[in-house]
Amino acid sequence: MTRPATVPSTPARVETTHPCLRCGRPVPIVDSLCELCNPLGLKQPAATQVHALAAGGIVLFVVLLAVLARVGLSGVGPFEGAVTGVAAQPAGLGVTISVSNHGSKGAATTCRVVAVDRPVGGAGQIVQTPIVPAGESLTFTATVTAFGDTPVDLAVDCQSP
Repeated sequence: MTRPATVPSTPARVETTHPCLRCGRPVPIVDSLCELCNPLGLKQPAATQVHALAAGGIVLFVVLLAVLARVGLSGVGPFEGAVTGVAAQPAGLGVTISVSNHGSKGAATTCRVVAVDRPVGGAGQIVQTPIVPAGESLTFTATVTAFGDTPVDLAVDCQSP
């Protein structure tokens, strides 16, 4: 019994594919949609077009956030603060602060409490104020720990958002 000669088979060519963007069927790597999702064979968008659209959307979103922030913060402040009292407490100093809101909207702000005779960059502590109604003043007491528990002369600087 003689065996027939075998012809070496050539490996099948494998085409690189990826899933269709709409339905997930395999499509050639150069296309983004299959024939069922793009029956007219319309030209695919270029990568630069897609990236430009995404970048434009991001820029538009940042501009929208800036406009919303401007509208939300308009009429808030300026704020003016003053230390009206300092008392020793077990956990530090109880500082009584009077804050005036000269704006047309009520808002809270942050105030930096510092020693009156402090060197530049010396100790300080940030405190959050309660909401100060528009055109009014509010007095509150905050506990600060940056200056120990012995009363010292303190000043305050309140920021507008």
